Amino acid sequence: MGAKINYPDFLRKLDLKLNAYFESFGENICCQKGCSLCCEKGEYPISDIELEYLMSGYMQLAPEIKIQVQNNIKEMKKGEACPFLINKECSLYKYRPIICRVHGLAYIYKDNNVKLPHCVNEGKNFSKQYKNNYFEGTPINNNLDTEILLEGLYSEIRNLYDWIKHD
Repeated sequence: MGAKINYPDFLRKLDLKLNAYFESFGENICCQKGCSLCCEKGEYPISDIELEYLMSGYMQLAPEIKIQVQNNIKEMKKGEACPFLINKECSLYKYRPIICRVHGLAYIYKDNNVKLPHCVNEGKNFSKQYKNNYFEGTPINNNLDTEILLEGLYSEIRNLYDWIKHD
């Protein structure tokens, strides 16, 4: 793993940058409290440093919420709902990983491709610019993938399922 950093401080700085992106692309963003499409199906790739931070948040949850999360983990299937999603809300919102923080934005990633939020296919974020499987808008010209934003600060990235579920 890379140099030890103050991860909460790193996230505060990242959130300032992301908030500016969300504000400048606000007309294309449909995210609202109670919409949890992005949390109901997905791979949720997270790094070891993010998992450690997520677990530090988990330890602070009320006992009844921990029990719900534990039950969700028992029922968890790969590609389905995040176990921290309770009543369509993230029980660890402050501690959520980068994949969750950037969801909703359209940005450039590998080989100048555009990464769009999954909900574009549900008529949500950036769907007005997405016609016939082609994005006609202007994405953020920065790669916001976890491995880029955390370059050198993690050892491994795995699917959340693979981190916490052992079949």
